[in-house]
Amino acid sequence: MNLKNHPFFKKYKYVKIILLVHFIFSLIICVSMLVHGIKDNDILGTFEKAFDNHKAFNNPEKYLKKELFVVDTVFIDIETSSSQGKSTSRDITVIRGNLLHSAKKKELRFTGMNLNFFHDTYIVNKNIKPIKVWRNTINDEVFLGNEREFERAKTNAVSHIYFYFSIIPLFIILLILKKKT
Repeated sequence: MNLKNHPFFKKYKYVKIILLVHFIFSLIICVSMLVHGIKDNDILGTFEKAFDNHKAFNNPEKYLKKELFVVDTVFIDIETSSSQGKSTSRDITVIRGNLLHSAKKKELRFTGMNLNFFHDTYIVNKNIKPIKVWRNTINDEVFLGNEREFERAKTNAVSHIYFYFSIIPLFIILLILKKKT
């Protein structure tokens, strides 16, 4: 049977488009991580971080430790995105500080406005106590202690790994489809 006339290559034009979009999205994520690695002078470290976080999330008793995070600065960052002519914005709370027995500065970001840090809308509370966080002992990454942010970080690590591994098979599939049609 001649593969050029195979019904898959004629009938499933949309599958090829979806694969191409998926490939482009994976490529954007990989290039973005590469640029961050070049900027931080640690190319492999940016790719390795997702694998380390995934390993820690799968074995939290061994790799995640509860620590106290001393807060230096808290502010609200407004993230705006537009799609199809509609503009949406959301508040992101940015917390800067360090772990209790460390001088290395860290930054935590999460969606929404946490009323533990603010008296009223955008007025910072001056009596901020240290907050409980999870520290990844593999790469010293810090995650907020609440369940929603913990799950978001877990999903982020898994999705990065998925896009890293999907780029090569997608490239091969797209090459095969291009040669056959």
